[in-house]
Amino acid sequence: MIATILSGLLPILFVAFLGWLAGRMGLFGPKSTTTLSTFVVSFALPLSLFLAAAHAKPEQLTDAAYAGSLAAGLLGTYLLGILLGRLVFRHDLRSSTLEGLSCGFPNMAYCGPPVLTAAVGAQGVLAVIVGNLIVTIIMVPLTMVMLQLAIPSKGNAKESEMLLVERSLFSAVKQPLVWLPVLGAILAIAGVQLPDLIDNSVEQIGQAAGGAALFTLGLMLAQNPIRLGRDVVANVALKNLIQPAIILGAALVFRLDSTLTKEVFLIGVMPSATAASVLAQRYGAYAQEAAATTAASTFFAIISISLGLAIAATL
Repeated sequence: MIATILSGLLPILFVAFLGWLAGRMGLFGPKSTTTLSTFVVSFALPLSLFLAAAHAKPEQLTDAAYAGSLAAGLLGTYLLGILLGRLVFRHDLRSSTLEGLSCGFPNMAYCGPPVLTAAVGAQGVLAVIVGNLIVTIIMVPLTMVMLQLAIPSKGNAKESEMLLVERSLFSAVKQPLVWLPVLGAILAIAGVQLPDLIDNSVEQIGQAAGGAALFTLGLMLAQNPIRLGRDVVANVALKNLIQPAIILGAALVFRLDSTLTKEVFLIGVMPSATAASVLAQRYGAYAQEAAATTAASTFFAIISISLGLAIAATL
């Protein structure tokens, strides 16, 4: 079990440590995190999510009970995080949205495969694919719309709310982080396979997303050390404890079989994804709290993954 947990968490900690070390040594200036965040959000991450969506099998996208169980936990925790930020911590819409993303978006790409393979075999990676599609098709576009809505209007102060929503939707849809994953899902459902030349070319930059995001997280932590405030503690509790509980409850309601229940449940015990921290840095809101949430959630995942594997063995 220890080897399984380390294989999922050690790469995250190692790359983030390199970023932290580079920041402490002064190898990157104060503006470097903004530059790297722009690279990840505008190029590497959208292309990485596009490939993940495009490589999905159509039948993987049509199992309503399986996808519904994951969606209940991912989107449910996302919305709980937003409400927590707005109603309890009194954050503005932008910070609350990024808090929700920190709580709802698990680090499936790094931690998922080794943990799921150890628990249920190679087929367990299906949960990573479906979970990423839920994030890319629903959670990320919704986040981008909310972030656009939170930007103060520069036009007529009496601009109608409907027009503001329309402009925000249009601005969000233009973002590569929104339309590229959706395009990938459309191609997958249509049964269109990318030519090897395009696939390999896009993969070169897509593969950089995870490492660049983790390195950026390390830089952010070097500039803003972790502070375990009430936001961070609540976020980690939502992400590492409440999210897997919601997913497990939904799987039981949908009556998934034992193997499928284990797959979706273990997605919930993964730590918070680095994408939330990078997006927060890019938009200049909730950056310190998001970075601290990701770091604290990753350390606490040593416990949550251990408990998750023990519970999964009884299902």
